[in-house]
Amino acid sequence: MPGKKINKQKTQPAELRGVIDQIEGDIVVVVFDDEQRLDWPRRYAPQNAKSSEAVVVRLTSPDEAHWSGASDARGKIALGKNQALQWPGEIAAGPIGLAMQIDAEDTAARKERVRGLIDDIFTKK
Repeated sequence: MPGKKINKQKTQPAELRGVIDQIEGDIVVVVFDDEQRLDWPRRYAPQNAKSSEAVVVRLTSPDEAHWSGASDARGKIALGKNQALQWPGEIAAGPIGLAMQIDAEDTAARKERVRGLIDDIFTKK
């Protein structure tokens, strides 16, 4: 429509998505879709978490968090002694909490995509 301005502002992601790569003792290794890796303490992960399950990590208040840290003005979240996570959107500096949740629907979709890729590789044409 002529004269009408379109707002092209991007909405900031309220979550990070990824997969549990492996569970090593007290550590749940999460690899996010943006290729970040985080060694999430097992005690803060969902009790039923298993390797290859899709997860969603969301920002939450430190009081409701599974794991707490602090963010800087650039969106970098410091967690524990040697861990950091770059949040894909803008967040305020200060105390921050993260919560992890298993996404069963996304887990099934990812497994189906992998099955399709394997079928494509091994199916003779």
